[in-house]
Amino acid sequence: MESYFTNMTSFTLFRPGSIEPKFATMQHHSDAEALVAAMFSFSARHCDDRDECPSPSKFVHIALSKLDESVDRYGDTPPPFWLLQAGVLITFYHLTLRVRSRSWKKLGDCIRYAYDTNLHLIDANHDATSTADKSAIDIERWALLEERRRTWWAIWEMDVFASTIRRLPTAIDASLNLTMLPVPDSCWFGNKYQESCFLVEDCNLRWKYLARSGNQSAKAWFIVVNSLMRNTQRIVYYPASSVAHPQRHGSETNHNEELNVIANCLYCTVASMPARLVYQGETLDFQPKQATSQDQDQDQDQDGAVNPRQHHADKYGLHLMTQLCRFMIYHQKICTRAPWLAQQQQQHRQQERQQRNHTYANTESTAPPPPPPHPSSKTPPQQSNSEWSNYMDASAEIVALVRHSARDHHRYVNPFLVNTLWFAAAAQCACKVFGPATFSKRLAASNLDLLKLVIDRFVAFWGGMENLQGRLERIESSLQGLMVAGSGSNGGDRSALERRQHQHETQPAVAAQGSNSTDDPAIRRSATTQPGMPADDSLGVASSLQNNTAVTGGAELLQLDAPGGGLHAHAPGGWPDPSRRPAFGGSGLELYDFTQPFQVPGMAGQNFHATGAAAAAAAAVADPMDVSPFGVGGVVDGQLC
Repeated sequence: MESYFTNMTSFTLFRPGSIEPKFATMQHHSDAEALVAAMFSFSARHCDDRDECPSPSKFVHIALSKLDESVDRYGDTPPPFWLLQAGVLITFYHLTLRVRSRSWKKLGDCIRYAYDTNLHLIDANHDATSTADKSAIDIERWALLEERRRTWWAIWEMDVFASTIRRLPTAIDASLNLTMLPVPDSCWFGNKYQESCFLVEDCNLRWKYLARSGNQSAKAWFIVVNSLMRNTQRIVYYPASSVAHPQRHGSETNHNEELNVIANCLYCTVASMPARLVYQGETLDFQPKQATSQDQDQDQDQDGAVNPRQHHADKYGLHLMTQLCRFMIYHQKICTRAPWLAQQQQQHRQQERQQRNHTYANTESTAPPPPPPHPSSKTPPQQSNSEWSNYMDASAEIVALVRHSARDHHRYVNPFLVNTLWFAAAAQCACKVFGPATFSKRLAASNLDLLKLVIDRFVAFWGGMENLQGRLERIESSLQGLMVAGSGSNGGDRSALERRQHQHETQPAVAAQGSNSTDDPAIRRSATTQPGMPADDSLGVASSLQNNTAVTGGAELLQLDAPGGGLHAHAPGGWPDPSRRPAFGGSGLELYDFTQPFQVPGMAGQNFHATGAAAAAAAAVADPMDVSPFGVGGVVDGQLC
């Protein structure tokens, strides 16, 4: 139990000394066993003698069986609050391993339990004027409600993480979230009332409300930055929302405007953050030092983190989430001008010009109107270099943070953050392959090695994230293939691309393409991306922002598309017809899992791994940086998402 409170920095669900009183009020042994086993599923990871200590999975198995037993006993009556806390820790364990069907369903259970106990309405009747006189506040009741707020926001954070990974809507309704942001730990632990605020829907107001409330909680500021990241991800990776909201997302201008608004909000949020929460290059040792009374008083007044390990974890998480938001803001701007797209864009403009000249040659008009300027031509070189600088600066900030953190810091931070490290590593891959000449390729390679090492340590300690390891090895080869295909140096390849485009225009087809590398036969995946349809990023499918084809993330490239029908017929709006989507054989495999092979039913034995020109044609329109853990699709009930 002591190990749990010493090492758990991801969520603060309990006050020290509050567990024993909970046990005294429980009426059934299974309730206590479920909660204790759920807590031990985390603390077992930090057991010094792993051979003598049961594994975390063993404790999770016990917690799950006891939780189910207790919940069944209560029937239609909402379960006690401590069972929800046990469910949160169980769900955290499963999400740490992977965001798949089991963890997805466990998260859904937590959210339903939270709604069932009205955790989303804790402060629905809050009146700021009634709290002006702090002496009249019932501190004991406020502290009990704060415990419920902590659980609600832990569920919210897991919901955002899982929904971002799977590129699906969050289950928590942002418009009906009437629970205030958590206050500093020291205020809660010391029964010291602190005013807070709601997480409003308008991103321009979030940092203002939080700064105005005087709440200096690291978790509250992390939630605000995390919410901006989620808003950015929705803008960048959900272009198909223009079908439902053309007035908001119907133009590139509005798209860039929204990103600029988020960038402004992010800047204002970081600028308004308490100074002691901002990482400024110092060393983070994550040691659980015994704070003196003077240090405690200072912490209570400034950032509320009495435990230095918690304080360092807060700084680490805030800085990584800030850089992740920056990544997403500049990612699209970088990839829309990626060098491998130049050939495709030039050919597309030539085809449009030829078609326009042919049309006007058969009419009375003597001169066709000039073609509209291509969007990329409006971007001056200075702006492009500035976007690259901002993009790579985010990765460099992460490298510096990791370099100045304790070698075992991966044990004491939220394991969800390893996905951000992966994003930084992917950016270093991109810089090493096709970054501007002003960026050192040697430094990029060194940064990549450092991030790989830390990611490997995360995987070794937390387990279950092995697919992150293979992606970095495959993304660079994909980038190299895109550069070769986009260079247009081989006339045969260009002819092959033109023939393939002509086939797509004249008849439905199922095109399966890949490189001649078969070193990893397990990397055989399929995905479909159509205009307005979100892509499966962890498979390396083409960015739905700009591409109409899909490429798997690896040395072997695989594409399935069916213009005008075929396997994936699409409605006029660009979304697939659910009644015509193929089932993938009931194998239960997730498409975003790189570690398992599968075959499309009815196509066994066909050659899905074309070489040469076919591989170049497939690669010429792909965005390898879309091979991201922050845009994953998948298979649900055997159907392609």
